[in-house]
Amino acid sequence: MQRWMAAAVTALILVSGAAHAQIANDSSAPVDVSADEQEVINSQCKQIFRGNVEVLQDKARLRAAVINVYNKRKGGTGSGSCGDAERLEADGDVFYVTADQTVRGDHAVYNYASDTIVITGDVIVVRGQDVARGDRMTVQTKTNDIKLESNVKGRGKPGRVRSVIYPDDSKKTAEPKR
Repeated sequence: MQRWMAAAVTALILVSGAAHAQIANDSSAPVDVSADEQEVINSQCKQIFRGNVEVLQDKARLRAAVINVYNKRKGGTGSGSCGDAERLEADGDVFYVTADQTVRGDHAVYNYASDTIVITGDVIVVRGQDVARGDRMTVQTKTNDIKLESNVKGRGKPGRVRSVIYPDDSKKTAEPKR
């Protein structure tokens, strides 16, 4: 289960460049970003995509109300030159969809330095019939270590972390014929 959840949220990673994103496993595939508006604030090394933002790459789709990309400043604060992406923030009905999985949350932050993705706000991960829910999911992208948490604690209380996993029928061995 960890592998597919990590793969889903790993795709939220953006790489350097004004509108250059990587949301699919094939980073060489072209990226198509559409939004109601785009703003580039060079003085802050920040790009903002607002309004029904949709990023398509290969067979993957990332949607949110707003996506902010923060880049590192080259040569100190006064230089005005922006470098590689440092952090990505997606807000408002964040969805990441591939052919076999969907991740939903209210807010997502990817930090490049720590290779960590944090998705918060009614997190739901679906793959086939399998479903995992919580309030906060943290993924270490290099190790695929995942932590799903809830603000609710205590047995029997609604809103705790919950996963429903169905057996994979394709892995079952056939009964021997008699």
